[in-house]
Amino acid sequence: MITRIKNGNVLIDGVFQKVDLFLDGKTIASIGTQMSFDQEVDAEGNYVTAGFIDLHCHGGGGADFSDGDVEGVLCAAKLHLQHGTTTLFPTALSADFDALEKAVCAIEEAQKQMPMLAGIHLEGPYFSPAQTGAQNGKVLRKPLAEEYQKILSKHKIARWDYAPELDPDFQFLHALLADGVIPSAAHTDATCAEMEAAAQQGCRLITHLYSCTSTIRREAGFRIAGVVEATYLRDDVCAELIADGCHLPYSLLRLAYKLKGADRLVLVTDAMRAAGLEQTGAFDIGGVPCIVEDGVAKLLDRSAFAGSVATADRLVRTCYAAGIPLADCVKMVTQTPAKIMGLHNKGCIAIGYDADIVIFGADIAVKKVFLQGEEMVW
Repeated sequence: MITRIKNGNVLIDGVFQKVDLFLDGKTIASIGTQMSFDQEVDAEGNYVTAGFIDLHCHGGGGADFSDGDVEGVLCAAKLHLQHGTTTLFPTALSADFDALEKAVCAIEEAQKQMPMLAGIHLEGPYFSPAQTGAQNGKVLRKPLAEEYQKILSKHKIARWDYAPELDPDFQFLHALLADGVIPSAAHTDATCAEMEAAAQQGCRLITHLYSCTSTIRREAGFRIAGVVEATYLRDDVCAELIADGCHLPYSLLRLAYKLKGADRLVLVTDAMRAAGLEQTGAFDIGGVPCIVEDGVAKLLDRSAFAGSVATADRLVRTCYAAGIPLADCVKMVTQTPAKIMGLHNKGCIAIGYDADIVIFGADIAVKKVFLQGEEMVW
């Protein structure tokens, strides 16, 4: 079936253009060039872009991907789909081996039902106790070859986050790369030198920059640079930003954009189970108690955030309000994450690419979502 999307302001190669878009089943068939069609959708002058891609998301709609419940995984995925996320990498927090495997198995079962679940993301448990954040400090540990090799041999993991300073001989990093897993530095107290060494070995992604990533500190009076500085120094390193309007002020969003550019930054929700819900109060993230207030999740003592309650459209809205060009705001949640994860047919509006499409207004509120060419109806 051919679908024509007309009257849209379509993002093509970084420029919004007034052209018609034609979808042939699950793929984009034509841009601008007219062809016969079976049905027509009027975009009414709104923006038309590739579907959003969220590389880091813990849940939403009341469900957490760490719960190990298939229906919960599907519930959270559907919530984010409504807000324009057509490709999602469910994220499981640090846990003991049994709980981690239960979460992975539930996500694998849900993947069979929802094509938007593109791969499994493990955030931990090989993290620094000095950068715990909302992770369960009781389960943090150094990489255990017997443990991670067992997981890698049984499951297809898309990405695994760890603290590079806990892997000085790069055995864990090399195991990930050998298995086709994207490594990312997270909850890390590494020095700039340690991070650069890991980057040279192939760890070229930074999880939620500024959140639980080391920066300049002093030792015996001497300043030691950290992961934040390594991120800016190396052109081959990309970084996540939690652009929910709470984790990072506009000034840091603009700074990161100025120094790294839209080609090396990716917007992520880091959303927890309260995303998409209007209620505030007591919740948890991966079993860690937290409270939702002021538009964000916090640890009970309010000492740190505990994930966001954002959806992908809020990320674009926040960065645009911060003064970043809209085309680049969209790029950081479409094309750049697609490139990082090797998704060759997603992230752009181009002929032959997947027909994952979002239509949103000037207020960055989602109006229509197409998943593999099918318009979603809620």
